[in-house]
Amino acid sequence: MRGVTCSNMETQSFVVVLRPADKYGSPGTDERVSEHFEYLKELLKKGILTMAGRFSEVLIGLVIIEVASRDKALEIMRNDPAVKSGVFHAELYPWRIALKAT
Repeated sequence: MRGVTCSNMETQSFVVVLRPADKYGSPGTDERVSEHFEYLKELLKKGILTMAGRFSEVLIGLVIIEVASRDKALEIMRNDPAVKSGVFHAELYPWRIALKAT
């Protein structure tokens, strides 16, 4: 699958779907969610994060990233503080963009 060119590096798009996990709501949840948000802001600064947000009617988040490989996408997903701590459950899906605004 061909990706888009970003910083002279061939990339692929991936979607991370985040849902509450077993430790969601336990003490420390707010701190882990704050760390998660800071982590996403760092990915945005590095040009990795394309978009992130949550659905307004259900507690599900979506993160779209562009990286060189599935392995790199998995590494990024697994290093999210809220995922590492068990507050969020994460699933990774390759995303083939058909149309994109420039």
